[in-house]
Amino acid sequence: MEDVYRRIGAQVRARREQLGWTQEELGEASSLHPSFIGQIERGIKKSSLQTLNSLARALGAKLGELLDEPPASAPWKWETRIGALLRDRSAHERELLYSTLRHLSRQMRRSK
Repeated sequence: MEDVYRRIGAQVRARREQLGWTQEELGEASSLHPSFIGQIERGIKKSSLQTLNSLARALGAKLGELLDEPPASAPWKWETRIGALLRDRSAHERELLYSTLRHLSRQMRRSK
């Protein structure tokens, strides 16, 4: 019988890696210590529903999705990845990130 905590941990790791985040970045986004996230990802620690909910929100997932099998290695849509970076940011921070992205996009067009 498969260990549900290992499955949840694999799901957390897969989603974190799809976002290109380190355990430290996920820790910051979820208000959890990075070493605790590592223990969850390895299936060593049993997570409360509150902890799983914090992880799900930080990862842009529904709580139930963490109980599913880890997603295949197919990349997430860029819109989802960018949205995850913007979520839980202030309006000012979102505007700064957007203007930075817009500036980079213009620079890339000019360099073609």
